[in-house]
Amino acid sequence: MRFRVWLKFLSVMVLLLPVSALCAEKPRVMLILDSSGSMWGQIDGKAKIEIAREALGEIIDTIPAEYETGLMAYGHRRKGDCQDIETLVDFGPHSPAAMKKRIAEISPKGKTPLSASVQMAAKTLRSTEEKATVILLTDGLETCDADPCQVAADLARSGVDFTVHVVGFDLSEGDQGRLRCLADKTGGLFVAAGDAKALKTALATTVEKVKAPPPPVVEKPGTATLNGPAQVTVGETFSVNWQGPNSRNDFICLASRDQKKQDCCDYIYTEQGNPVQLAAKCEAGDYELRYIHGYSDTIISREDIAVVPAQVELQIPAAVKAATPVEVTWRGPGYPTDYISIAEGDQPGHSYLNYTYTSTGSPLKVQAPSIPGTYEVRYVLGQGDTMLARKSLTVEPVTATVTAPQTVDAAASFTTQWQGPNNDRDYISIAVPAEDGSNYATYAYTSNGNPVTLTAPSAPGTYEVRYVLGQDDVILARQSLEVKGAGAQIEVPATVNIASGFNVQWQGPNNERDYISIASPGDAGSTYLTYSYTNTGNPVKLVAPSAPGTYEVRYILGQDDVILSRQPLEVKDVGAQIQTAASIPAGNTIEVNWQGPNNDGDYISLARADQGSADYLYYQYTTAGSPVTLKLPVIPGNYEVRYILGQDNRLLAKQVVELTPITAGVQGPASAPAGTEIEVSWQGPNAEMDYISIARPGEDGSSYAQYEYTNAGNPVKVMTPEEPGEYEIRYIFGDGDTIMARTGLKIE
Repeated sequence: MRFRVWLKFLSVMVLLLPVSALCAEKPRVMLILDSSGSMWGQIDGKAKIEIAREALGEIIDTIPAEYETGLMAYGHRRKGDCQDIETLVDFGPHSPAAMKKRIAEISPKGKTPLSASVQMAAKTLRSTEEKATVILLTDGLETCDADPCQVAADLARSGVDFTVHVVGFDLSEGDQGRLRCLADKTGGLFVAAGDAKALKTALATTVEKVKAPPPPVVEKPGTATLNGPAQVTVGETFSVNWQGPNSRNDFICLASRDQKKQDCCDYIYTEQGNPVQLAAKCEAGDYELRYIHGYSDTIISREDIAVVPAQVELQIPAAVKAATPVEVTWRGPGYPTDYISIAEGDQPGHSYLNYTYTSTGSPLKVQAPSIPGTYEVRYVLGQGDTMLARKSLTVEPVTATVTAPQTVDAAASFTTQWQGPNNDRDYISIAVPAEDGSNYATYAYTSNGNPVTLTAPSAPGTYEVRYVLGQDDVILARQSLEVKGAGAQIEVPATVNIASGFNVQWQGPNNERDYISIASPGDAGSTYLTYSYTNTGNPVKLVAPSAPGTYEVRYILGQDDVILSRQPLEVKDVGAQIQTAASIPAGNTIEVNWQGPNNDGDYISLARADQGSADYLYYQYTTAGSPVTLKLPVIPGNYEVRYILGQDNRLLAKQVVELTPITAGVQGPASAPAGTEIEVSWQGPNAEMDYISIARPGEDGSSYAQYEYTNAGNPVKVMTPEEPGEYEIRYIFGDGDTIMARTGLKIE
């Protein structure tokens, strides 16, 4: 009785398949990732699927290279399809790159077929007849009307030998309790994780468990003892202390006294710890606890235990409106995983339409179905999904109305009056008449108020305004809406200069986010070089591209980027001129006369010849006038003075200027007492921020003990350091802290 599946509930199932016991083990690992729609939910502002990708990427790298691995996912291709389970990476030599690539491509969409994914893994394992471990990572319960706990138990009875380790990601305590059986029934771990850090830790713990050797086999078990309660209530979880061999696959079983030894109401492997936890997932009656030696399949200890009925009562209204909360007053055991559900009469205990855990208290509320009809309210044991009580509930129809204009312009905003239940997530939508309730062009929640404001589609045609129940997307009311095509006109100059500003007069709907753009003639409406919103005024101001050529100015509907109007625009090239000195001493300033378009953002720059047009050493905007004054570096050589278009940093004109070497010198005393004032004579460019400093030899130009700016005079007075020793008096070029001259100074 060994069905070992390692379920890591973020929806990754790692399937480890060691080879026959007669051969050296070569583990095989299958990762199964939950890719249902709920994985787009966020934790600390980050989608759970993104957190899972990151955590799995790290843990995949820790799987030993000698393992064979594979990857499965469910809910990643289609909405509402319980058959959407796929093997993304077939078993083979471990390839972290292949697994990460497929995980990165997953986009959560659908449901959570936990049970079917486990069964598919088991089928794969059975075909190889090898021992296996499966890791399943999921963020939710089964949503495909199946019972994972029963699947685990059935597979265990079938003799399939694999372990499920479950990592439950962002699960409530109640959900954790109901999923734990997948691990317990197969001898695996269940680890809960509430955030990104905890998920990484949980996955690492699980992989370490996979790597760990199994318990040894004790062929001659001897005797064992069991110590549990004499009586428990149906559905109750209780502790059992045991003493025994703890051989591989030994387990403690709760069974009817007349049942065969392999038929257990509940069981758990001894390797899970001491004491172990069992649940009375059975009807009231006389039972016994059994210690079963896994190797020989022999009962080596037993102890009587009575299971007594649970007292449960439900009080509910006879009828409620569709999709409204049902208040349920209950009395019962209230175990942590028990829940009150609403289901159709023929649904089994584990299946439901909505549920609420009894841990929320009594009374509690459960959401009624959105479809009128007769249903059942049930008290269900979380352990075993056994119904302890049920009552009939009539769900009555609910009505709604919508009142909207008969005709609106494309992309125009309009208001809609509504009457309806105003449940959480109810909404007013615009949709094509043939589409179902879950499809829409746009929507607004009824909780936003009455009326709500909607924006018409940008494509003309016949639509519907609908009142839709947020639960199940049921359409309660609809009204036809005719959307007319919108028109627009624009007036632009026929020709403009590159990078120049110009005005565009426009007529159009002026909807929110409508804009005037410049684009290449063949580009789609959503593509542009620059734009301005129509709500900034009329005319709007645009800036022409910096490259000459033929373009279009367009009126664009902000919704869906539909082009309503367009006019051609010819953009002409322009030139510029630079006039400045051919040669000037380095470290000085230089005046530059210029001619050019003087657009906003245009500038005159000084750069090395090897620098790109967007790079510079110094610059000044042309808006400062002509001439402009530029600083010069202290390093001599040939440089370029450039006229640069501010838009796109295009070079329009340049002139080479030679910076000739400059000299500097300092004269001061050879020695001076500490903490006194000395005079220093200097020669140099006296550029802004130049200074005379006292510093230790070997220190860079920006380091000093004392300093004084050269613009303080010549000579300057500088205080000597307080600490005696060898120093230097320096002339420092302030822009770049370059040492231009130095002489020794001894402080006594």
